[in-house]
Amino acid sequence: MLMKNFVIKCLGLAYILSLTSCSSGGDAETTVAGGGRGGVEYGFVSLSVTDAPIDNAIEVWLQFDGVEFMPSADSPHQDPVLIMFDTPMSIDLLELQGNKSKALLTDEILRTGIYDWVKLKITAVKDGVMDSYIVLKDGTVHELDMPGGSDIGLTINGDLEIIANMPSAKTIDFDLRKSIVMNNPNDFQIQPVIKLVSNDKSGSIEGTVKLKTLTSSSCSDSDPSTGNAVYLYEGNKVIPDDIGGSGAEPVTSALVKLNNLTGNYEYSFGFVPFGKYTIAFTCESDLDDQSTDDNLNFSKTKNININNTRPVILSPNTFH
Repeated sequence: MLMKNFVIKCLGLAYILSLTSCSSGGDAETTVAGGGRGGVEYGFVSLSVTDAPIDNAIEVWLQFDGVEFMPSADSPHQDPVLIMFDTPMSIDLLELQGNKSKALLTDEILRTGIYDWVKLKITAVKDGVMDSYIVLKDGTVHELDMPGGSDIGLTINGDLEIIANMPSAKTIDFDLRKSIVMNNPNDFQIQPVIKLVSNDKSGSIEGTVKLKTLTSSSCSDSDPSTGNAVYLYEGNKVIPDDIGGSGAEPVTSALVKLNNLTGNYEYSFGFVPFGKYTIAFTCESDLDDQSTDDNLNFSKTKNININNTRPVILSPNTFH
């Protein structure tokens, strides 16, 4: 159940809904989703979250309390639309890699028009309460602290258009490798690097890497389960570089992990906006410190063009 500051949703037909007096107090506005005589037009939005991974953690939990939408400056309705969850949603972002996602809102009703930003209400405060926290590979658990906490929230800029009677599906993509900052061994902040992606205008990339590539003499160690990642860069023919520093900045990255069912070492990118990209593999991702300019070894690169929602499947010979 959700609480919204301008309307409470009642049951109705999938795309022709009448919003009648179903609120707990006061007079409710009577409208039809497609407009009508004196009616207000509405559309539908679904919002999910997904994640790009982080090397040294096995769990990253965030507590989501609600979502806020801000109409554009040209909209006749300037009041932000705040949707608070009756029960906070605790989500382990590390469970949402590749094409996996978790729904925050499903077919939620919004007025038609353009919205300039979406804000996630998140509780991440270092106060002794494990609302948002990280679990490291050594088993230690640390609270995540976000500057400003839930009073500020996480704002994602970018146009969101709601069309009368039409659904709009968006995914919020967290890049945890860039978002988690360790100030000292017991102090972790979340400074999110996130983007809003249209599901119908994004594709995916899937591939495998040979075992000998993961354990070559140029790797940071001989363990195929550590330090191996594929970096994704915007544009073709990009010269790959680490996260941070002065070179090309990767859009996101994907860890190479063993699939126990297939026996293959696999990676995947989900919710990649249509466009041209370059991918490159490194077996030294565990040496990549976003606060410094690191000299990582990369494999040869491959150009990829994404112009539809079908996955791009890459062979294990892509990197050697």
